[in-house]
Parts: sequence; C-alpha cells; structure tokens
Amino acid sequence: MKVLIADDDDYTREGLVEAIDWKSFGVHEVLQVEDGAKALRIATAQRPEIVITDIRMPKLNGIEFAEQFVAVCPDSKLLFMSGYMDVAYLKSAIQLSAVDYVEKPIKLPEMENAIRKTVHYIAERKAQHVLLDQKMDLERVKLANALRTQSHPADEFRCKAQEIGYPVHASYVCLIVTQFNKGMLVDAVHIQNYWEQHNLATIAEQLDYDRLLLVVALPRPDEEMVRALAEKLCREYSELRIAAGQVVAGLEEVSRSFREAALAMERVFFKPDLCYLTYDPVNYAPQGPRSDIYPEFYRLLKQEPEGLINWMETFCNRVLVKGDQARERVLSMCVTFANALFKERNGVLIRMGKMVQIQDVEKQLNECRTMLEVKAHMLELCHAYQEEFTRISPYSGLIRNVINYISDHCSDVDLDVREIADHVHLSTAHLGVLFKQETGTTIKQYLNDYRLELAKRLILEEHFKVIDISKMSGYASAGYFAKVFKAATGVTPVEYRKKFSQ
Repeated sequence: MKVLIADDDDYTREGLVEAIDWKSFGVHEVLQVEDGAKALRIATAQRPEIVITDIRMPKLNGIEFAEQFVAVCPDSKLLFMSGYMDVAYLKSAIQLSAVDYVEKPIKLPEMENAIRKTVHYIAERKAQHVLLDQKMDLERVKLANALRTQSHPADEFRCKAQEIGYPVHASYVCLIVTQFNKGMLVDAVHIQNYWEQHNLATIAEQLDYDRLLLVVALPRPDEEMVRALAEKLCREYSELRIAAGQVVAGLEEVSRSFREAALAMERVFFKPDLCYLTYDPVNYAPQGPRSDIYPEFYRLLKQEPEGLINWMETFCNRVLVKGDQARERVLSMCVTFANALFKERNGVLIRMGKMVQIQDVEKQLNECRTMLEVKAHMLELCHAYQEEFTRISPYSGLIRNVINYISDHCSDVDLDVREIADHVHLSTAHLGVLFKQETGTTIKQYLNDYRLELAKRLILEEHFKVIDISKMSGYASAGYFAKVFKAATGVTPVEYRKKFSQ
C-alpha cells in the first residue's frame, strides 16, 4: 500500500514519515510533496491508496487538489488535516468522501487512529469489490451455461445479459478452446481477456479440466475476423486448439453454435495439427462402421492371426484419412477389438508388459487424444497377440487349450493340475505325459513359471503393492510370494523393482 503526504510544512511531513510505524499498517512506500499541483501530478502517476493532505497549500489547496484527484483515482481515500476549523472546508471534505479530518497541531495518537480507520475502510471496500466481482463472474458463467443448454426462455436470456452488461443485440459465435498436451493449460482468464482486448464482449464456462467454452458477441457477423484472432492466439500458444461453430444472429441460437463447435472439435482427434477448426455441415455427418468390419476382424482372429497386424494398420489408416467417424464410435470399436484379443489369448496381458487387465486397456484407449495414439496402441496389442499366438501355435489344440486355461485362471490360488485335467476331460497322469511331450516341462512347472513371469511384469508397475501382486499372480500370501520370488530371482520383489523399473 502507498501513502502520499501533501503539506507545505516540511516539519509536519517529515515528522509523520519518521514517527509512524507505517509497516504495521501495511504501508510499504510513503511519498512526500509540498504543494497541491505537485501532489496532483505525483498522485495521478503513483495511484496511492491513501492521501494525507493539508487543506491549505500553495498552487492548489487541499480541496482543489482533492476535487481533481478523486475524479482520476476514485478508489483512493483522502485524509484531511488543517489548523483552520472552517465549516466550509469540513463540508467540502465530507462531500469528497474524506475518511477523517485531523486537526493541527497533529497529535500522533489521533493521526494513527485516523490512518487505522482509513486502512480498515479500504480493506472493507476491497473485500466488497472482490465479492461483487465473484458474484458477477458467477452470473457470467451461469449465463454461458444457460445459453449452451438453452435452459431458459429467450426473454430470460436477454434479462440476464442486461444485468451483467453482456450485449443483447449482436451476433454470437461459440468457441471451444482446448489444450492439446496435458500439463500446459493456459490460464482461462487470459484466454477470455484476449478476446475482450479486441473489444469483443465474452462470457465463458469451463466445460471440463481442459476445455473452455467462450461465447463471443460480435458487432457484425464476421467469421474471418474470428478466424484471424483465433489463429493469432494459437500462434502465441502452439498447444491450443480452437473449434468454432457458425455465427448466429440471436442469444436463443447460441446453443446451436455450441453444438457445431463441439462437432468441429472432434476433428482434432483425426487432424491434431489443425489449430483452428470450423463447422461445415457437409463434413459433419459421421458414418457408421462397415457392416463387414467385425466379421472380418473375428475371421482373422480365429483363422489367420498372422494377417491381423496388417489388417489393423489398414483399418486405422482408413479411419485417419476419412475422418468421418465419431471419436466415441472409433474408440468403442477398438475396445471391442481389444476385448476379443484378450479373450482369445489371455497371455497377451503378459506380452503387453505394462497392461495387465482389460480395464487398463480400455482406460488407456479412452485417454488417447488422437487417432494416431489409438493406432499405435492397437498395433502394440496386435503384435503382442501375434507373439503369443506364435509361442503356442506349434502345440496341438489340446495343449493350447491347457495353456489358455492357465492364462485365464492363474490368479486362482487353488488352481492345480487336477482342475486343469478336469477341464480337458483327461486324467492328470495322461495329461501330464502329453503336456511334457509337447512342451518339455510339466504342467506344475509351467504354471509356476507363468505366475512368476506375470509377477515380474506387475512389479514393474509401481502403482501395484506387493500384496496385490501376490493375489493377482495366484500366491497364497505376500510372505510366501516374496519367499518364492527371491528363491527364483535372487532378489526380493522390492529389490527387483528398484533394479529394473528405472
């Protein structure tokens, strides 16, 4: 807080500067001037929160100075002091909203009380302004939400707009602003201020953690101006993506512009390099998947798995080039494909390394921000499936059935050779002989190795606790798991994580 002391008496000014503990009042700078004209120049430039001024000064007296000063700095407060108890002066001070009047000769306790009163008054005014600003901001957000959802009659829109000073006779456009890469979110207030700096009234609503809706009022329906300003903002912040609906003529049409902007933003999923996206009704009629997509995928999955990788790459490339699918529909198809891969070969979970549950796969697919990310994810799944298929393909159908059963049920601590043999309707002895002949190992050893390999993968995922890993891998307890793990690897699970997770 700044204070300006204006008095032609050097002794009074310097005495106040030295005698008062200004820091205790939150004052970090005290300015001094000796006449009214200079006081006006300094106060206009420095904008002090408090001006302590003598009423009788050369060039401009205190009242003349104050009359001009309050017009320039209406939020600053005046504290008058004078040895002349003139009623006319007092009336003028009251009209100028002086907080207090201190009589000369100055008594330090009286001056300190007057300053304290002034500081308290300023603090209350600031708090009131903050509350009013917060209330106004909330009303602006409410109006943006109401326009987006079309939840009020048109008359109510206009009334609410008038209450907050938003134009009711203009053209409007909805813009959705998003941050392409997480962790670099540009301040929403800064984005809104950018449009207002170009004399465009704007209200905003945060749609979610990284999408901001702007409803911009335009003096005329100028789409090229909107484009130019949006592209300029994107050049300043390269990670921003802005989608625009069509310019509409009235408040009641804003919801349509919002829906169009939301559709336009869908294109970022397919065209992440575009910074400004507009709605074009010709290009926004999302197509459904071909009727043969799923049968073709399942045929390859069952009969020609070696062709699955090429098929998936072709499918993703086609979706990328056309860009005529809704994002949700594409993700839904890919989640269906992923489920089928895991159902057919549960061993893919181990091959994937970092993904050990189908829920993880679905979550990661839905978090993909572009089709290119989805493509990379799906190709990784298909490669893992191909590896798992190649690993077990030399075996007979019976042994593959056993291996898949172990993959599906390895987390069951009670899984044993008898249960596996019952599953394939053979005796444990007969199955054991057949399994050893084809794989070179016993069923029990294969199960133990499989559980250990799964545990190693899970350990490298730092968000899994050892007790959870032991359960997911089919061990009876965390203590038993740690003992078996160290016997097999020479290190504890914790040591293994420290060694290999870097």
